[in-house]
Amino acid sequence: MAASVPLACLVSTASMGISQKSGMLQTKLGAVHYQVHSPSKSSSELAPVLAFHMSPRSTDEYAEAAPLISATGRLMVAIDELGYGRSSNPVRSCSIDEIADCGLAVADELGLKRFVAAGSLLGCLVSISLASRYPERVCGTVLTNLYHYRAKAEEAGSSAESVGAEGTPIPDPWTLSADGEHLIDLWKRRSSWLDDELNTRAVSDELTYLLNRRRRYQQGIRIQDASAFDFEAAARAVRCPVLCLRGEGAASVLDKFGLDFSGQFDKGVEMLADADVALVSPGSINLINQDAEKWAAHVQAFLDAKVDNGGAAGAAPAQTH
Repeated sequence: MAASVPLACLVSTASMGISQKSGMLQTKLGAVHYQVHSPSKSSSELAPVLAFHMSPRSTDEYAEAAPLISATGRLMVAIDELGYGRSSNPVRSCSIDEIADCGLAVADELGLKRFVAAGSLLGCLVSISLASRYPERVCGTVLTNLYHYRAKAEEAGSSAESVGAEGTPIPDPWTLSADGEHLIDLWKRRSSWLDDELNTRAVSDELTYLLNRRRRYQQGIRIQDASAFDFEAAARAVRCPVLCLRGEGAASVLDKFGLDFSGQFDKGVEMLADADVALVSPGSINLINQDAEKWAAHVQAFLDAKVDNGGAAGAAPAQTH
């Protein structure tokens, strides 16, 4: 049930002279799906963008924003992380660094030597991972709703994907109910701030994720939990320019769950050597979809000022398939 791009987005993309192609790359960990948004007239002086979604979303998180970025002549590639969207489950337990390396493999497949890594929530960790370990490849980073995940004790049966021994089935915390209440619960989670259309897309993505997780848990396969990622070490190793976008409304939602979004956002920013910060309003957790024009404007201004003027560029993409 991978999310599809809304018809309105496809129509507007065509009218903007932007082509959209999908590709699937087989990696050692699994098959990685990606979407390439190519402008009709691209500039080799503009660094391409590799975009990573939050959990539990997919490339659909960038459905509205990617065409706006590409309309400026910039290539943008949205990637489904393993276990999400149209990508397969990982064939074994893996770390966030290994998930990030699958994104790098997509860049290699497309012939992108230098690129900007953009992420949202979990996708921020993927982007930070790439920027910290491959400074010769990543020339800029855009982090939307950056969150410094605090280390937490691992509990069997929790939602963390870092429990259980390799090959041993892992208890799935998602409980199915005969009356379908488990599906209604997915709808209710975001219904207070998403319209029916976008909520349907988000529920589709989450259902795909939950079913994938259920299957890999049966095989004892897990993806490293965000709280187990060494955020500080990775963040302090980032040397490229960074833009941190903070959604004004995201704080009110996440704080209700005791996550102290504002405090953890600020803590994460402090660990980055060269970070600009911008506030997006109303800026919910799903601001890249809901405030696409504002998001794209902030990103484009940052890239113009801090990245492209530095001479960073990526090669034209290879044929997608």
